[in-house]
Formats: sequence, structure tokens, C-alpha cells
Amino acid sequence: MLTPASPAQLADLAEHLGAGYAASPALVLEAARRISENRTGESDQTYGRYCRTEVPLVLHRLLAAESAISALRNVVARHVAAADLGEDPQPGDLLEACRRVGLNLLGEVADAREALAAETRYAVGH
Repeated sequence: MLTPASPAQLADLAEHLGAGYAASPALVLEAARRISENRTGESDQTYGRYCRTEVPLVLHRLLAAESAISALRNVVARHVAAADLGEDPQPGDLLEACRRVGLNLLGEVADAREALAAETRYAVGH
């Protein structure tokens, strides 16, 4: 199981990275390929340049992913805690809280709704 980074660790990573963009999934795969393959024929200078230019983009993606997971965990925990304290939080409240921290789940909810409807149709048909 993945141990989440603490907010302090995320802040420290963000400070070290400075401003920048997150890598695309294709760049992450390329980084994994380059790191795992034998670097035969590649000069240390070329590899060093790659590490200075491409690896920070991968780290920005890691920072974004870890930050999103942290925010989602916090929002879900607050939603459950509110229910435990006798409140009546609704699914829409959870979605709104996610949206406020930058996690728009409407696309995923629509996809899940379609998948559940298909599963229901399949179950009824069999």
C-alpha cells in the first residue's frame, strides 16, 4: 500500500521543484524506459542533461498526484466524519467539496453511472 506523503513533505518537494509543468503520461513512460534500460552509447553529459530537463517534469507530476490524493483523502474523511457526528452529508456535498479542492469528479461520476446502468441491463437480461 502506498504511504501518502505528508503535507510537509509535499511542500518541501514543491519548494525544491519551483514553478514548472507536470510531465505527460508519455514522458513518464519514456523516463521509466530510459532509467530501466542500459544506457550503452549515451554519454554521461547527455544523460545528465536529460535528468536536469525531463526528471523535474516527472517529479512535478508526482507532486500533483500526491497532492490530489491528499486532498481527496481529506475530503472523504471529513465527509465520513460528518456522517459519524450525526450530520446527513449527501453525495452532492462530497462532489462539491472535491470540486472546491480542485478535483472535479463529474466525468468519473458520469462514466460510473453508465457502467452501473450497463451492469444492471446485463443482470436483468441474464
